[in-house]
Amino acid sequence: MRALLVLLPFLFSPFTVSAQSTISADKLIAQLNAGADIELTGATITGDLDFTRITDREEIQRGGRGNQQQWRYHVRSKVRFVDCTFTGDVWGFRIEGKDDDANKTGPAHMADFHEEVLFKNCRFKEDVNFKYSRFLEDADFPGAKFEEYAGFKYTKFSEDADFAGMEVKDDANFKYTNFRGLVNMAGATFQDDADFKYTDFQGGVDLSRTTFDGDASFKYTKFPEGVNFNNARFERIADFKYTNFQRPSSFEGTDFGSRPDFKYTKYDGRKFNGAL
Repeated sequence: MRALLVLLPFLFSPFTVSAQSTISADKLIAQLNAGADIELTGATITGDLDFTRITDREEIQRGGRGNQQQWRYHVRSKVRFVDCTFTGDVWGFRIEGKDDDANKTGPAHMADFHEEVLFKNCRFKEDVNFKYSRFLEDADFPGAKFEEYAGFKYTKFSEDADFAGMEVKDDANFKYTNFRGLVNMAGATFQDDADFKYTDFQGGVDLSRTTFDGDASFKYTKFPEGVNFNNARFERIADFKYTNFQRPSSFEGTDFGSRPDFKYTKYDGRKFNGAL
């Protein structure tokens, strides 16, 4: 039976940590490597939480002759954080090499999460990057506050994903993200650019009451099971070029702002101009 990480100020307070507790990210990774589930409430996590430091890993692409070496790491424990603060970066993806991401050619490291993942009402003070990560069970970030970059590019969500009420102060990148289940982003706030270009939404999507303060791109995005944009607000560019909406999509009270782009946009195969 898998052990359960207990970091407790009191013996009779299982699965929780007091708001005054501070825990190092290194200690959490050590517990995961020992096979423990993580379930913390009200804790402050110091240092960079790097899920690519898990010892359960496999080489999925061998380097050499122009090929980039790639490693995939397997997080097989439940990871549940509620009302926690992360002072450092949170990584499910990293590339070794130069500081400039565009020029990194070293080995790539990507984390898979085989059990439930929850970051409820958590505060991320630095970058969060789950690029190429795979969440095989529910992955939920309701009420999360991202003070820097929120990266989910090429990420795969096999089950439902809940981002309701999240706030992102820097760029939010969901480009090429694959969502197989229901997606809830109702009431989310994107203070900078939000990129959903080529995002694969296979289930229904709730983007009602969402605020886009920066540029928002849904270019080439498809909503085969419909999307709810009721009362969403776009303050800058709203790019829906080549977007394909299907029933039962809804746009009641949607404010597309002064610069929407609906070129080649379709709703049930017919031209769409922002209104039904």
